[in-house]
This record gives sequence, C-alpha cells and structure tokens, in this order.
Amino acid sequence: MRTLLILIVGSLIAVFIGRYASGNPELLMQGSILAAVLIPGFILAANDSNRLIPYVITIWLIGPELRRLNDWVLGDYSSLTLLSLTPLITTLLLLIPVGIKRVRIENSVAKVLNAYLIPFLYAAVLGVLLNKTAGIYSTGNYFIPLLIFVYMIVKRPDDQVKQSWLKTMVTMAVLLSVYAWIQYLILPPWDLMWMEGAKMVSLGKPEPLGFRPFSTLNSTGTLSVFLVAAILAGISSPQVRKPFGMIGVIIIISALGITLVRASWVVLLICLLAYVLLSSKKNRLKSLGGICILFAGTYFVLPLLPGGASMMDRVGTFGSLGEDHSANARLSIVFNTIPELFTRPLGGGFGSIGKSTDLNGGEGAFNTLNSVDNGYLGVFAVFGLVGGLLFFRALFMHWKLIYKGAVHNTYRVLGLVFLINLMVAYVFGGELVSMSALIFWFFTGMGVQQSEEQLGRSLMN
Repeated sequence: MRTLLILIVGSLIAVFIGRYASGNPELLMQGSILAAVLIPGFILAANDSNRLIPYVITIWLIGPELRRLNDWVLGDYSSLTLLSLTPLITTLLLLIPVGIKRVRIENSVAKVLNAYLIPFLYAAVLGVLLNKTAGIYSTGNYFIPLLIFVYMIVKRPDDQVKQSWLKTMVTMAVLLSVYAWIQYLILPPWDLMWMEGAKMVSLGKPEPLGFRPFSTLNSTGTLSVFLVAAILAGISSPQVRKPFGMIGVIIIISALGITLVRASWVVLLICLLAYVLLSSKKNRLKSLGGICILFAGTYFVLPLLPGGASMMDRVGTFGSLGEDHSANARLSIVFNTIPELFTRPLGGGFGSIGKSTDLNGGEGAFNTLNSVDNGYLGVFAVFGLVGGLLFFRALFMHWKLIYKGAVHNTYRVLGLVFLINLMVAYVFGGELVSMSALIFWFFTGMGVQQSEEQLGRSLMN
C-alpha cells in the first residue's frame, strides 16, 4: 500500500511537470531525462533497496555528462538547466527509506549531527536572506549530501552491504578513468561544445592532448576528488577492487595523473600515509608494501603514456613553488582575505563564496574567495568567526566518535582517513558541498558504528 501511494504521488508529479513543459520542447526534453533518472531511484527508495546508495552516487557521476549530451543534441549550450539539479533531486529520494523507519540513533551520534546542524542552519538562514538565489542553491548543496550520513546512521548497513557499495564506487572510478583517457585522446563533440560554451580556459586548449580531462564530471577538481576517494577505497580490500583488481587501481591513478591537479596528489599521499599509520599492526606492513609496489609501478608507467611529459613536468613544479604562479596566487588570497574576515565577523552565509555566486552575477560577500582557493578561510567566510569554530568543533567531535568506536569496525580507519582528507584538502581550497560533501559523508558515515543497546534517542527529539 505504501509503495502504491508513493508511485501515485510520483505519477501525479510527473504529469504536472509534463503539462508545464509541453509548450517548451527544450524543457520537455530535460524533464523527460530527469523523469527517466528519478523513476528507477524512486522504485529503489520505495522498496528500501540497498542499491539506492550506489544509484545516487552514479547519478552524481554521470549527471554533468547527461547535461552536456542534452545540450549537444539540442545544438545549444545552456549555462543553467533543470538537469543541473538532477543529482540533488535524486539524493532527496533518500528521505523515503529514512522516513519509513522510526529514526533512532545513538546519543553520541546525535550530538555530532547536531553539532554540524547548528552552524549549517545559521549559514543557511543568513545565506538565503543575504544571497537570495545563490544562498538557496548553496544551502541545497550543503544539506542534501548530508542525507547520505543520516541514511547510514538510521539504516545501519552491515559490512557486506558497505563492501558492495565500495566495490561499485571503485568500478565506476575505473569506467570514468577509461572515459577520461578517451576524452583526453579524442575529445568528443559534446564535451568540446561544453568547454567552448562554458569558456573553460583553465582546462587548456579544447583539442586532443591539449587540455586536462574531466571525464563525465564538470571539472578536473571534482574528478580528482572522486578518483582519490576510489583509490583509497581500492587499497582497503582486494574484494573491493573486483572485477578489475590492482590493474583497475593503476588505471584510476593514471587518470588522476592527467588531471594535473597537484593538490589531489598531495592529499592522496598524506591519506595513504594516514591509512598505514592508523591500520592495525597486523595490516600495517602489508598495506605499506602494497602501496609502495603500486606506486613504484605507476611511476615507471606514467612517463610512457600520452601526456606523460606534462605529468612529470607538473611533479617537478613541487621543487620550485616560490616561482609557481598558482602557489603564489593562493598565498596572496590568504593575505587578502584574512582582513576581510574581521570586517565581516558574522560571515556571509551559504552562497557568499564559490561557484554558487554565479547565480548572483558572480558577486559574493568575499570577492577574494569566489574561487574558494583556501578552504579554511572559506569556512570562516561562510559561517562567521564563531560559526567557523563551531564547524571545526563538529569535525573534532566526529573524529572522536569514529576513533573511540569499535576497533573491530572494518571501516573505522577509512572514516578517519576521510576526516584527514578534508582537513588536508582545505589547505588547497574547496567547500563541503556537492561531490566533495557526498564523498565525505559517505565514508565518515561508514566509519560510524552504532550498537543496538545504545540506541535510544530519536532524531526528532
């Protein structure tokens, strides 16, 4: 009965969208694609399927490419379309299985969740009031990925389910890496159209071997965030690496190399070191040996690949950061933004920095942080000085929750590593939004393990 009711409501919504879009062929096509994406997710959510999480992650990974294909078929680039919201709307489907069950979580987990919600709610209210459309859009990009964390602490999936999710993620990473190489060598016309329409000059020349590939995503940075996550997941277990095995991990590393995102290389190396140090003594030497063999092989293979010279040149820039334009620009942003933070101690709220400011014509409360080249400054710019401290307090509480959790929790170390991942990534920029947030909440949610006897607090209280 419940499933039937959900399907009826979904059908009514689809009919309404169809009637509204019938006079606009472009909107009708976008609505059709959106419906085709949502219907399978709707069925998975209504049946409380464990495949819902992999489906949501998959839509985040292919959503930007669907949008590019739609523009290419219509023959016109659109800067803002309904399809841009596809990943966010799909993630909202997690509310269905969460709402089916009585929401009961352990007190310590509830405290961590509430610790995040306090600065989030403050920044959301401030952002909507000050930044209007940008604030609303940014609020969605902060809150909606958080649903993955809520889903995990409510559903409490077992290790076998978690392993299947990681296996899907690594498999998708291999496929995206293969497409990144195809894109790099050929540059399909739909991707070319997007690069030219969006004026993505930062990616390089829109020609084969002349740019940094982004695969099915919308930037090299976003792609590198996902590939780093997949590599870390891939080294955690041989079962997760199936069906491609270690060859698949090498393919992912090669794709990460041609993105030329130096920050991701640093983040990966630090996270791998953290993974080894946080592992049990029994697994430490085994993990270290496997990582060394993997990277030794990769180091000798990469220079032989197309674009290998560019990768090695990029690695060489680590030795001359004082002369590097990008590094100096980031340092300049730090010095210019710190005084601004003290002139706006309450922060600018969601939508005041980053890509969401494009919805307000590129105007944000902190003009020096529109590209968010320093995540720590970005936190204080969004949440304010006090709100920023509350956010980092929540991260610390999150760390303690996972670190002091059950030692036998298979995914405890991965959860800790992704907290470190965020802290290191913040040195180079970014916000806890969109794909970065999805990855963070996914892995740190897997690191939380609740015991049945300690469950007793309702999230609604």
